[in-house]
Amino acid sequence: MTSLQRRHPLHTALLACLLGPGVATGALAQQASDAGAAIGRAGALEEIVVTAQRREENLQSVPIAVTALGAHDIQQLRITNINDLSSLAPNLSITPQGQQTIPALAIRGVVSGTSDNAVDPKVGIYVDGIYVGRSVGAIFDLADIERVEVLRGPQGTLFGRNATAGALSIVTAAPTGEFGLRADASLGSDNARRGKLTLNLPEWRGLRTKLSYLYDEIDGYADNLLGGRNIDLSARAAGFGKLRYADQLGGKEVNALHFAAQYDATERLSIDYRFDYSDSDTVGNPVQIVGPLEDQTGQLWGGVLAFQPLTGGVTNQSTARLDPVANASSVEHVETLGHNLTLTWEASDALTLKSISGWRELDQDPNIFDLTATGGVRFSSAQLFALLGGNIGGALDPAAQPGPNDSFFSLLTARSTEQEQFSQELQLQVSTERYELVTGLFYFEEESPATNVLGVFQPVVDGVVMANPLLDALFGSGTTITEANNDSSAAYAQLTWYLNDSVDLTGGLRYTSDNRELRIDSLAGATGAVFGPGDYQVDYEELTYTGTITWRPTADITTYAKVSTGYVSGGLLSGIPYEPETLTSYELGFKSQLLENRLRLNLAAFYSDYEDLQIQAFLNGRQFFDNAGKASIEGAEAELEWLPADGLTLTASVGYTHHSYDEYFQRSADNTFVDITDDVSQQFVPKTTGRLSAQYYAPTFGNGMQAFGRVDGVYQGDTMLTANTLRDPEGQLSSLNDARELAGYWRVGARLGLAGIRLGDAELTASLYGDNLLDEDYYPNANTAFALTRMYARGRTYGLELTLDL
Repeated sequence: MTSLQRRHPLHTALLACLLGPGVATGALAQQASDAGAAIGRAGALEEIVVTAQRREENLQSVPIAVTALGAHDIQQLRITNINDLSSLAPNLSITPQGQQTIPALAIRGVVSGTSDNAVDPKVGIYVDGIYVGRSVGAIFDLADIERVEVLRGPQGTLFGRNATAGALSIVTAAPTGEFGLRADASLGSDNARRGKLTLNLPEWRGLRTKLSYLYDEIDGYADNLLGGRNIDLSARAAGFGKLRYADQLGGKEVNALHFAAQYDATERLSIDYRFDYSDSDTVGNPVQIVGPLEDQTGQLWGGVLAFQPLTGGVTNQSTARLDPVANASSVEHVETLGHNLTLTWEASDALTLKSISGWRELDQDPNIFDLTATGGVRFSSAQLFALLGGNIGGALDPAAQPGPNDSFFSLLTARSTEQEQFSQELQLQVSTERYELVTGLFYFEEESPATNVLGVFQPVVDGVVMANPLLDALFGSGTTITEANNDSSAAYAQLTWYLNDSVDLTGGLRYTSDNRELRIDSLAGATGAVFGPGDYQVDYEELTYTGTITWRPTADITTYAKVSTGYVSGGLLSGIPYEPETLTSYELGFKSQLLENRLRLNLAAFYSDYEDLQIQAFLNGRQFFDNAGKASIEGAEAELEWLPADGLTLTASVGYTHHSYDEYFQRSADNTFVDITDDVSQQFVPKTTGRLSAQYYAPTFGNGMQAFGRVDGVYQGDTMLTANTLRDPEGQLSSLNDARELAGYWRVGARLGLAGIRLGDAELTASLYGDNLLDEDYYPNANTAFALTRMYARGRTYGLELTLDL
């Protein structure tokens, strides 16, 4: 793409292999379209195997609300990372937060998403059983996904801390042990190009291996008026230097590699190794201003915007989508890699021991994102001081005017982050006719240095961000340099006892000890702060539990009632400690497989007590958390899959969440707490989510060819995008208040193709695909820093995809 300059020629050869004249030379193992066709021809729904209880089980027998997406759906829906999962499961929404690698994940009314290296997420993300510790960089592409499991509700016993909302478990594909070569390639709108190559090698003396490579690129969907300009941050942060604004906004370019090896050392001992690597260049989504806030700081910024016709600046202000926009956003380069080694010893038919070792690394290069859409504003510090003093004439003085390459940010944010983590789990599984036991020990440690540049009412002179002692002291600008060092250890056990053929009881406990350390080398913030650079340390202990009674009145129906708990680790932010937040969930569930396995219907209802909420606060311009809130969450979910006729599969789901704060206290400027319970809403939690899907495989014809098509629609209901009610200085509702809410919308995609096209020994599948076919003009995110801003999503996309098998 224009704005992303890469160094990887391999993708060109991959696309040429598939789209050029040598198409018949490609080869591969089992084809995804064959798997989908088998579903349609079989006349019954296939069994879905999940590991939601850390052992392989039938989805319908597990007393947990789980949505599982298999390899066929993953291929058809073009899923390569977590961002692609939004609304595919009930009460799951995934919201981009401007930068594409930092998502806001919401499951059952609990939202996770922070870029700070000292703050833990609230949704557990796992890759092949390995916990991913940071939200930054959690959206990385995997080259070979076999299954995704969405576990809803707290998973504090078997998955541990930071799975309060639930867990997203990604399972990568294992080697087959047979030779196979598979090639996938697609070309689409917005100059989209995607290629994937998968190689399976024959088994050799018990060793099976597999290698996959993915290239994925798409241009941005808004032009940037600031593209090609530089901003020099070296005076603020060592190592940042000059950053170049991207030519287009919302684009990405990704290279990903996956390697899997399995070795049968003995009949009872197996060794499983996985490696994943992702190298991504992404650009934040386009941001524009709806209008300045009507509070005191918003009115000040409104005055700055009013001067832009005179200074030649760009306000980016409109209630309709703008293209182009002027955003001071650079390319964000992120590398992630992970190693996973699992040893499994079947000591007997009833006893299995596992060792699960994981090491992961994250490297986010310095980057800048224009969160408030003010990179195109032209103003000077002299004009600002004149405005602060009420001297309009001084602001109009020619001597105070900005230079030709000057700019002025209401809020400038730039950052870089690194992380290394290691985890080790020892697990014992016992399986008998009367009971199932899973117990184990877990250890996790990480190091994560980060640098964050903050500029509030920040002038940029001739492209250089300079420290201004007076403005820094007034607004809290500066650079924060920290290193988080965390470790956690746990012991857990979960026992399921089969009272008889239809009733079983499950109970589980997990004890966790967390040690959190934070070294602060420098800290942005205004004068008068009572905390600053230094070494800080806190320890916490938590006990989480689960209890379930399961009743199976028939072989095709499972019902359950359960209580489960989870917690998010406490920690340190700006040197200030905060306590863990906890959630207790009560759930009733019903799972059924009916009409001779042609209909699958799953239902769940839940109620959650959410306590000690970690609420963001500021003191002298420095961010920290207060445990100053309580909430109640209730909701219901339904999932249906039906084969009404051979070849036709219908899928539907719906989720409803009602989130209400019982207490919410916010720290005021004078360091006292103000009750704003009635004035705050949970952001990024849609009241309803839904999904409708229809897939049809026609009877085969000719030499085994088969036409297929599918339509997928996902629905996100009304969603509040910012937390606090907007008011004017007199306390009246702001005219912008209603604009904080995103109205419900459908995003519709489709695919139409032909499988089984014989090309010698090869078999080709060709399909046309499209996403957001209704071209919904929606904005999934907003911000209220001095002005209400919106980030619009990408419009309609479409393309051609080819898959080659041998």
